[in-house]
Amino acid sequence: MDVKTKNAIFGMLSIATSLITAVALLEFYVRLTQADGTNFDIEMWRYAKDLKVVSDIPGAGHEHSPGKRGVYMGVPVTINSAGWRDREHSVEKENGTVRIMMLGDSLTFGWGARPEDVTSYRLERLLNAKEKKFEVINAGIGNANTAMEATYFMKKAYVYKPDIVVLNYFINDAEPTPRRTENFLLEHFYSAVFIAGRFDALLRTYFGKADWQHYYRGLYQANEPGWLVAQAALKELASYCKARNIKLIVVNYPELHELSPYPFQDITSLVASKVKALSIPFLDLLPAVENQAPQSLWVTNTDSHPNGKAAGLYAESIMRVLVAQIPEDFRGSVN
Repeated sequence: MDVKTKNAIFGMLSIATSLITAVALLEFYVRLTQADGTNFDIEMWRYAKDLKVVSDIPGAGHEHSPGKRGVYMGVPVTINSAGWRDREHSVEKENGTVRIMMLGDSLTFGWGARPEDVTSYRLERLLNAKEKKFEVINAGIGNANTAMEATYFMKKAYVYKPDIVVLNYFINDAEPTPRRTENFLLEHFYSAVFIAGRFDALLRTYFGKADWQHYYRGLYQANEPGWLVAQAALKELASYCKARNIKLIVVNYPELHELSPYPFQDITSLVASKVKALSIPFLDLLPAVENQAPQSLWVTNTDSHPNGKAAGLYAESIMRVLVAQIPEDFRGSVN
């Protein structure tokens, strides 16, 4: 081997060693400074990596892996044997019990909130204040959309035979169903997740990528595939529940960055019109929180998922609409 070839090989090895060292140092730095339970992107990534699996139900996207647990955003998360962030529930309900199943995404799941500060828990506690006859199941799964939630219920969770299904709706539920991509870097490296998050923020701030308001509005254009699929899922779920004498209610959760004036009232009205056209009761939770300071309702100063205060206000509103819409199930138990 001549000197020129040896120098070339040495140069390539030096570059490779330098790159590996730089990546290792970056990974060490990110784990040291960003893995303290407060970085939203990293915590969501850890949650998906640790607790989720690709669902074998076509159209359901992903679901939780039963029996897993961890700490995310500084709060404990335990997944029960059915795949829910909840206590154990028997498939067969007790006689005299009114069973309510909450379908939804990370807001229903209770992302960033302590177990006792999740809306489903607050609702069950309120309903059982006078008589313990109500069972509220939290079937929320982070990053699910309406089509995924409806499919998951009709293909799997239906075996729990709830008397009432509460479909919790958020403005991003018109997104297309996500597909997990096998990216080696994003699957294994904190630093890759951190850089991807910062890069996305940079694009939104300086390079014209749609900000959160424009992004949400874009989901509701007439021919957007995700919105069309969401409407079809609502219709299918309504028919499914009607055929089985299950009472269905849709509850709309506001985006908590701006509340008064609320920038998405027109979208709420659009969703409400589609729901009411199917003869489904619709509850908008904005009035429950619109007089509150937005950040007082967030789980952290940088994460607008609802905290215990918001969950309490939401639970009170949901309880009132349940009593009003389904009085026979609540007569004598709830004021």
